[in-house]
Amino acid sequence: MHGMLRSIRLLMISLFVLSAGAEGLYAGIHRAPIIIPAKKLKDIADYPVKNYRLYKTDAQGVATAIPFQIDEVNKIGDYVMPDGPTPNAKTGDGVFSEADELSFMGDDVGEVMRPVTWPENRAPESVYELKLTPPSSRDAAKDGVREGAVYIAVFNQNAPAISDQKYVVFSLASGEVVTSRYRYRFDKKNYLVVNGVDMIPPSKEKTVTATPAANVPLIESSTFYAKADLKYFLTVQVNHRSVNSKLEAFKTGPVRTIVRVTFFYTFLKLNFEVGMYTEVSFFSNSVILPAIIYNPLDGIKSLNKGSGFYYGFALTESPKKYQFETNMRPYQELMDSEANLFSFLKKDVPVEKDYWASLIGEDRMMYIMLKPSATMLQDRSVPYYFVSEKNGADLKSRDNNLMKPIIESPVNFGLYFDLTRFREGEHFMSFQLFFENKKDYKILDVFKNLDKWRARLTKVSGTP
Repeated sequence: MHGMLRSIRLLMISLFVLSAGAEGLYAGIHRAPIIIPAKKLKDIADYPVKNYRLYKTDAQGVATAIPFQIDEVNKIGDYVMPDGPTPNAKTGDGVFSEADELSFMGDDVGEVMRPVTWPENRAPESVYELKLTPPSSRDAAKDGVREGAVYIAVFNQNAPAISDQKYVVFSLASGEVVTSRYRYRFDKKNYLVVNGVDMIPPSKEKTVTATPAANVPLIESSTFYAKADLKYFLTVQVNHRSVNSKLEAFKTGPVRTIVRVTFFYTFLKLNFEVGMYTEVSFFSNSVILPAIIYNPLDGIKSLNKGSGFYYGFALTESPKKYQFETNMRPYQELMDSEANLFSFLKKDVPVEKDYWASLIGEDRMMYIMLKPSATMLQDRSVPYYFVSEKNGADLKSRDNNLMKPIIESPVNFGLYFDLTRFREGEHFMSFQLFFENKKDYKILDVFKNLDKWRARLTKVSGTP
């Protein structure tokens, strides 16, 4: 089953945020999930998973249990998942160590105040303070964003009950992830594309239930397409219908659902296992999509101009209703350059370390962040953006199963890569997509600086 793609390991990443608004910045530290591997928490690692609990405190030091999750990662780099057609629960050892991950929500982070009062007066044997600090304390204080902390407790025996809050519910039968903030409907033939994403309005946001509240449609569908025009008179095209996926295993907890899918390539009605798989993570306000792309061809040597790959969405509302800003170049500029016989005389635009785009509406925001690998940047294999003024309803007449270039597909917002700059092999790329159901530039600024937050672990001496 194991193939070319390895599982995604990101310290602090969020690809798709559907939050309750600015209140989260003050109730916690930010609206994104926080994911920290055990190797970053060596002082508190190596206890049985069942012995850990997480708490936040108020200004008086009163500790309150918060939802958290520990996900084990086995020796070959896969998440340990107990459910689904091909579970691998036996590959875990039940100990929080090495690449295992602790995750919790940024808006559950409390005061930097060591616990004085514990629930039911049950003090743990060991307590560690995990302090989370914004990139610039001076600027953060000015903008109302502050330092926070959670307290990691270890009970040697008879650990108290875990918080009963659940932020994520996964239904294998319906192919849906329902959280306290959005509903994500899988395309069961390919788990990397969607049949719809709806946002739960701020007034209806609450701990998740099996029946979601009245939702706001955000995305009608998504698709991807690749065209490889080889220099030897052969052109290969694939989309989300020719590369399908099958769910292998999953794990769902109070904070996070992880789904592992394996890919198959359909040719002449025959299915061939591609030999790759990936794991998709769902949090209450985020979806982490694959961050590794495998390219079987050396595009620099083997492909003609016009070879490319895109992943696009049919947003329910037209992108023209948003204030749009980006440091990416437009797709049309690339096409004009390829059509210009003298384009080789132009100097390449300098590459950026990060590529971003923001769409800001009256009652919501969308922010995208991509971080190409060093190899991709060296080869100037960077994303271009595509925007169409059509809305989701206008795009429904276009068949989402057909292989079409991006300008003819049911997509009004997409990201495009020139495959002639893609070398053969694996390419690591962080892809983050954020949604907010309130217009607030301060929240947007926090998302832009998530990778600059600092985490520091300190043992709390002398528990009461």
